Amino acid sequence: MASRPKIAVVVPVYNGAKTLRSSLECIANQTFVDFKAIILENGSTDNTAEIAKAFCGTDSRFSLVTNEKHVSGPENLARGVRLGAAEGEYFCLRACDDHSSLDFLEKLVQALESDPTRMVATCATRLVGPNRSRIKRPDKSIFGFVDGYVRGSVPRNLTFPAEWIYNLYRSSAKEMLLSRWFELGNPWCFASYVVSEFVVRDLVIYVDGPTYDFTEGSGSEQRYGAKSFQERLSQRLKYTIGCYRLREKLPPVSLLTRLRFFRMCWNDARRKTRYKLFWIL
Repeated sequence: MASRPKIAVVVPVYNGAKTLRSSLECIANQTFVDFKAIILENGSTDNTAEIAKAFCGTDSRFSLVTNEKHVSGPENLARGVRLGAAEGEYFCLRACDDHSSLDFLEKLVQALESDPTRMVATCATRLVGPNRSRIKRPDKSIFGFVDGYVRGSVPRNLTFPAEWIYNLYRSSAKEMLLSRWFELGNPWCFASYVVSEFVVRDLVIYVDGPTYDFTEGSGSEQRYGAKSFQERLSQRLKYTIGCYRLREKLPPVSLLTRLRFFRMCWNDARRKTRYKLFWIL
């Protein structure tokens, strides 16, 4: 009987024929080799499935799982979380047009094994556009969040890359991840919303050096972002109130600190959704 791999990498994909092979090659070439990669194919209408099958034939660590019927993007990602948590001690998702530095898996698993109190290991995000790339790193104020919160110190903004949703999780993080997965009722900004719980509960360990390379220009904001004032307000409030409820999982604090926490959640909702309701809000 084959031993359980250390890491499960799940690649949910729909109509990703143009970029899939390059992304799979990046996974195959990681310096950390004890992984199982699962391509979660979502009823593509291009030749994604053929490319996936061909790649699996060249590397026994890769396998293909095909959905019986097409599901929404967030649902397919959630299926990826369930698959990954069931298959490896650690797991991560990988978008079919994204890459990473080749030490991504190695450095992140080392970080989690060095600190059993953390649920997710993260790194900087390299945003890759058609003409340039830039690095996103978290603000230092988000680390040691609980200690600062108890002292009454709450950052004005919860600044971290939403792309941490694609970083490395312990399999035991599955329930926490999925508990907030569909709360917003809209795919736009759900990644940062889900990850925010790990940040405010100090369950993140950050590793300087490796990068997750995120391809910009997917058009998700155009597809899922709110168009009307009423929709923008509704999404901002859902994001704000949902994050504010996380105070129930934090130590008791003064009313003033709770108000500062609410301000942070409101600011975070504004930054992550990119909606301005009025010129100063």
